[in-house]
Amino acid sequence: MPENITGNMTTGEVTTRWPSTKAVFTKHFGSGCFTCPAFGGEPISMACTMHSTDLDMFLGELKEAARKDEQAKSA
Repeated sequence: MPENITGNMTTGEVTTRWPSTKAVFTKHFGSGCFTCPAFGGEPISMACTMHSTDLDMFLGELKEAARKDEQAKSA
């Protein structure tokens, strides 16, 4: 469930389960995010720290994007 997305989850966990969250990563971290060697195994909290991005705001946007994926699956 999207509400369970936390800063301890890895970037890869979230983008694999909810592909629409990739747009949030791109918006805040740039399109090069997915070619970064750390992407996939890095905790979301660390990614936010490295990019000076507010974690709570970022998690809120991830959850919103993930809800759209969940709604599309159930439609």
